[in-house]
Amino acid sequence: MGFNVYLFSILLGTITCAGVFFFPELRTRSGSHKLLFGLLLTVLMFEYVANYLVEKHHLPNLVVYNVFFVYLETILIVLYFYRLMTKKGKRLIRIGLTAFILIGLINSLFVQDIMEKFQNLSFAVAVLLILSCCIWFFFDIFRLKRYQNVNILSVPEFWITTSILFFYSTGFVYFMPIRYFDTMELQLLELLGNVNRFLAGLMYLIFGFAYYAPLIFKK
Repeated sequence: MGFNVYLFSILLGTITCAGVFFFPELRTRSGSHKLLFGLLLTVLMFEYVANYLVEKHHLPNLVVYNVFFVYLETILIVLYFYRLMTKKGKRLIRIGLTAFILIGLINSLFVQDIMEKFQNLSFAVAVLLILSCCIWFFFDIFRLKRYQNVNILSVPEFWITTSILFFYSTGFVYFMPIRYFDTMELQLLELLGNVNRFLAGLMYLIFGFAYYAPLIFKK
């Protein structure tokens, strides 16, 4: 997937997510829709800025991805899950999120310069935290018998969590060895980048369209 198509997929996801504001019956009680809409706007902004720095001014954009992708997007996704969790799950998320922020500060100050290196160590912690939230969500579905009287395909949280689980499981493989990209052949590097953008674009599209699932799949 080329960058322009990727950016369009984020824009389309943002627009469809914004459309939910006009359908009160599609909004969730947890307020997660507003949080994801804010996340999509953030992603659209930092992807555009990161590309603008490289294409127009030939400036490095690592600090943009470190701040917005590694840290801010992780925090927003974890806060999304926080709204869905039970009391015990929320307590564990608070502990995990606090640990992630502390590890990020230590990594930025003493290990991987946030201005010069992609912080794959912090990203590894972020992936573990996000995947743990996904697994906990699915565990609660069976343990607490959530949505037992509805079609699971009509539940927006199911689609959103599935897309997050899929992207971060595969994205972990892409971003962790990023320090070795200088030694890779250009064609292989472009292929990996296109695959990653495709999966990310698909996830952001699902963020927008998931809230229309109740209209497509009967409860």
